[in-house]
Amino acid sequence: MSNHDQNPYGPPPQSGPPGSSPYGPPHQDPYGAPPAYGQSPYAQQPGQSPYGQQPYGPPGHGYPPHGPMAPASMPGTVITARVLLFVAGGLWAILALFMIGFALLAGDIDAEEEFKDLADVAAGIGLLFFVIFGGLAALHIVPASLFGKGGTATRVVAIVAASINGLVALLSLAGSLTDVGSGSNSPGSPLISLVWLATAVVTLVFCAGPQASQWFNRPKL
Repeated sequence: MSNHDQNPYGPPPQSGPPGSSPYGPPHQDPYGAPPAYGQSPYAQQPGQSPYGQQPYGPPGHGYPPHGPMAPASMPGTVITARVLLFVAGGLWAILALFMIGFALLAGDIDAEEEFKDLADVAAGIGLLFFVIFGGLAALHIVPASLFGKGGTATRVVAIVAASINGLVALLSLAGSLTDVGSGSNSPGSPLISLVWLATAVVTLVFCAGPQASQWFNRPKL
C-alpha cells in the first residue's frame, strides 16, 4: 500500500457524542443564557422578590386577610362592662319599684278634699318616674344580657346607656356639691355620686375600646 493514503498532519480528531464539538466543550457564557425574544432581561421569576431575596415569612404569615383574629372568649374589659351594666340596671330597677310603690301609696291616701289633688299629683309623678327608671333599667340590662351573641347594635346601645348613666351621675354630683356648699347635705352624697360617675365612665370606655370592637365584630356562628 502506498504511503500517499496517510494524512501527513497526523490522525484526525476523535469524534465525541452527537452534538459535541470536536475541539472540546462549548464555550460557556459567564453571564448566563440570553433572554428569549420579547422577554425583558429583568423579568422576575414567580415567587422571587424583585431585589433577589425571598419574602420574609411563609405565605399567609401574620394577620388573616380580614384583619386581626377575633377573640375566642369574651375579653376581661368586656366582662367588666357587662357586670357594671347589670349593676346599674339593677339599681335603676330598684328605684323604679320604689317609685311605683310611692305612686300606689299616694293614690290610696284617704285625705281630705283639699289634699286629694296633691295626692293625685304625687301618684302621677311617681308613675312617671317609674316609667323613666324602668326604661333606664331595661336600657342597661337588655344589652348586657346580649353581650354573648350580640353585634354592633348591642355595643352601640351599651355605649348609649353608659353615656346617659354618666350624665345623670354628673348632674347628681353637681347637685350634691351645691348642697354641701350650702350646708344642707351630708359630705357622703358627693362621694356616692363620684363613684357612680366613675363606674359609668369605666363602662363607657370599656364598651368603646378596641377589645370590645373585636368582640362585637367577630364572625357569628
